[in-house]
Amino acid sequence: MGNALQFPSDDEDIWEFPDDYDVINVNVAAMDVQLGRPNYVPNKLPVILNKPNLDKFQKTDMYKEIKARSSLINKKSREQHWNLLNALQQRENGITAPGYSSFSPSQQRFLSNFYIPNQKAMRLMSLDAKVFVSKFNKSGSKLLTACQDGFVRIYDGSKGTYHLINRINARDVQWSITDADFSPNGQHFAYSTWSRSFYIMPVNGTDDDCQWIDVDDTSSIRVAIFSLRYSPTGDKIIGGSGNSTVIIGDVATRATQILRTHRAPDIDVNAVSFVNDKDPNIIIAGCDDGLLKVFDLRTSFRSRYLTKSVLSFVGHYDGITYIDPRNDGYHVLSNSKDQSIKIWDMRLPNSQRNRPASRSHLNSKARWDYRWDRVPREFYNPHKALDGDSSIMTYRGHRVSKTLLRAKFSPAEQTGQRFIYTGCATGRIIIYDVLTGKIREAIEGHRNVIRDLDWHPVRSEIVSSSWDSHVHLNNFKRNMAPVSHKRRRSSARDNLPLRRSRRLANRSDSTSRA
Repeated sequence: MGNALQFPSDDEDIWEFPDDYDVINVNVAAMDVQLGRPNYVPNKLPVILNKPNLDKFQKTDMYKEIKARSSLINKKSREQHWNLLNALQQRENGITAPGYSSFSPSQQRFLSNFYIPNQKAMRLMSLDAKVFVSKFNKSGSKLLTACQDGFVRIYDGSKGTYHLINRINARDVQWSITDADFSPNGQHFAYSTWSRSFYIMPVNGTDDDCQWIDVDDTSSIRVAIFSLRYSPTGDKIIGGSGNSTVIIGDVATRATQILRTHRAPDIDVNAVSFVNDKDPNIIIAGCDDGLLKVFDLRTSFRSRYLTKSVLSFVGHYDGITYIDPRNDGYHVLSNSKDQSIKIWDMRLPNSQRNRPASRSHLNSKARWDYRWDRVPREFYNPHKALDGDSSIMTYRGHRVSKTLLRAKFSPAEQTGQRFIYTGCATGRIIIYDVLTGKIREAIEGHRNVIRDLDWHPVRSEIVSSSWDSHVHLNNFKRNMAPVSHKRRRSSARDNLPLRRSRRLANRSDSTSRA
């Protein structure tokens, strides 16, 4: 117990979620119920110049599904609105939801979505170099961090204590560890560095247990593997690399296959992912020219020049930095250097058949180096979408620069994937409301770019890793605004002793006037 619950009052529509909505505060420990408007100290949110366009997104099945998962059903009468007393009474009587003795899963998500992370709780660790990776395994029992110092650290995440259980010296790091991923069973993890190899380690192993898959490539150019993913079956690892290549490595045989995304070799593949965590065949690659390409590993073949893709998506003005699937087989999100996050429906591919195969489809505002140049001002306020853009929703308000920032969907079981969270070059964690396109939270605490972050699968916690060499734990914390007492002039009446009631005070006043 000891938790504080919030419910919208009867005169508010739960579809809107205004910043200062009326709530009923309940302190369960003290059994204290009070009606009122709490004085929160909100985080300072970035200003979004253009209002998010929801016309296309509101017609999609994803929009309707997130509403249903979050118990955001259109209620026509006030009696059907969430109310504290009614909710508790129905729960005690076992009639909260048909087939459930307590709140239904969607109603639980409705409640938990009031308490998403909004502040830095503590600093988990301070290292000596830039932190590039922070990732939970599927159950949330392990946390992995990878740092530019060349070490992979494994922490116990089952109880929220995050104590170190293993520290592994990575091989062939050169500049940094670029990415890492847990195997589906959580027994192993793979990491990539500034080299053309996958490295595989048992979670509880030592440096001597390392195995690697060397990429069979005739190219003399030494480039990094920027992104890697385990297949849902755990038998393959895919990686996005330079020279327009996607690398597929077989864990058992250590054989590799190379897919060419472009004829030109100067376009990096910054991000790769499987479209569904139940399908080991369909992958998607995010390229540095802003294109997303989908490949079927059952029909793809090794080619020296170009591998034919199943689908292609155009819509970003600049390179892709990260891809995260919704794991429904249809929807993925992409983060881009054009300062936007887009959601794509795989059933709505690009309508342009003659797609450009190079940066020629981008205009001059993409001619900047995101590692050290200032972001072009046109990216913050684009006047129109790119021709052929088939994305169903676009989110803007965070800054993408210096490195390949990650953006992800919030956990499905915990939040119904109601939110998108991303790192920011300003050192803040930005959390978008998927349904409205607005920024729900902007968590401060880091002093440099947040390259990677991960939401715990079970608990409402986000672990963020930054180039300021720190790893932070972020969760929900209620802040009450300080009460400002205005100073007023004292009078002789203020020095009188306190009367027992207003009636006696008024009687005294009438007597003195007589």
